[in-house]
Amino acid sequence: MKQLLVILAILLLLVGCAQTGARPQRAYDEPTNRSDPNSPAMLNVKMGVAYFERNDTDLAIEKLKRALDHEPKLAIAHSALALVYSSMGAENEAAKHYKASVKFAPNDPVILNNYGTFLCQRGEFKEAVKYYKRTLSNPFYKTPETVHENAGVCLMQDNLMTEAEQHFRAALAVNPEMTVSLYNMAIIMAGQDQPLKARAFIQRLDRLQHLDERLLTVAYQVERKLGNEKVANEYLARLRKLK
Repeated sequence: MKQLLVILAILLLLVGCAQTGARPQRAYDEPTNRSDPNSPAMLNVKMGVAYFERNDTDLAIEKLKRALDHEPKLAIAHSALALVYSSMGAENEAAKHYKASVKFAPNDPVILNNYGTFLCQRGEFKEAVKYYKRTLSNPFYKTPETVHENAGVCLMQDNLMTEAEQHFRAALAVNPEMTVSLYNMAIIMAGQDQPLKARAFIQRLDRLQHLDERLLTVAYQVERKLGNEKVANEYLARLRKLK
């Protein structure tokens, strides 16, 4: 799922370049990254991403390297190539290209968010959150709720629940149907012994998607704590159906 989100981010950036010409809304700050969407470099990036979506990593790498042959400082090409290498488990190569992408487009929110996600996946939680915060500082980023959600997940993995809660709440303030934020807020509230608040997040999430085994277990425990045996047993019955 995370890889798909990054691919979509890359594709959206490419579409944005095509729609707004060589100077999108501050998508890039470096002149080397204001590439014509129909230039050889950008066309090779698009082909590279398309091949990667079809799981043809060899051709994806070939096209993305060709893009860098044309424009060695093209940040989106470095970011896409990093994603391909990361999917192959070539972490050192991925890190090299992610760092290059940030170097050549230090204020591009898509680039910063992608690198933050890579760092979080590697367990470099505090460093990842720094890049998420840099992403959020860009007023032109259109989906800050996704970055808040990413930061929250990363902070939870670092057992920083209070900070994670702040980011999940920020995500939900923008979009009340962010399911990952709702899920984790239910977990956090239950862990803080706030069953009424946990119940509210569980009910909101239950209207949007099926609850998994973990959250059904939490929901059962929450209702037991609130003394609502009937609803608790309903969650228990749903839980048993999953096993």
